[in-house]
Amino acid sequence: MRTLSSPTPGACGLVLKAPAARCAFSLVEVVLALGVITAVFIPLLGMLSVGFSTMRESNVDVKASLIAQKCFAAAQMVPFDRLEASTKYLDYEGTEVPQSEAAFTAVIEPGNLNNFLGSSNLKLIKVTLTGAGIQANAPRVYCSTVANLGD
Repeated sequence: MRTLSSPTPGACGLVLKAPAARCAFSLVEVVLALGVITAVFIPLLGMLSVGFSTMRESNVDVKASLIAQKCFAAAQMVPFDRLEASTKYLDYEGTEVPQSEAAFTAVIEPGNLNNFLGSSNLKLIKVTLTGAGIQANAPRVYCSTVANLGD
């Protein structure tokens, strides 16, 4: 009768493996990964900052142009012989408020077009806005030609 013996290392094509090693990242790999993440996030945060300031500036521009449009419409309703330069104190919606509560100051100046196109029913209106969010050395200036709708 024949007896079977246990295989010896390397016999019959069997290869013995070393005990299972623990899987982990080395310190160098962790430091490199943090460096890559930092290199990506720092410029990203800088772009967010610029984006928010641009959004804030455009919001002020939109509010200022809406207020200027309201001033043009109001000037259009006044008879031109009674239209005078004036200063108005306005809130964020363009409503007149006391000076202590004002967000914007609008200086409205009517100009003369000297019978532009043979019509005396046209006036040049200049609106200069200063106030919240507008740099003191760079006020927003809007000009428009309006037709006289007042009596």
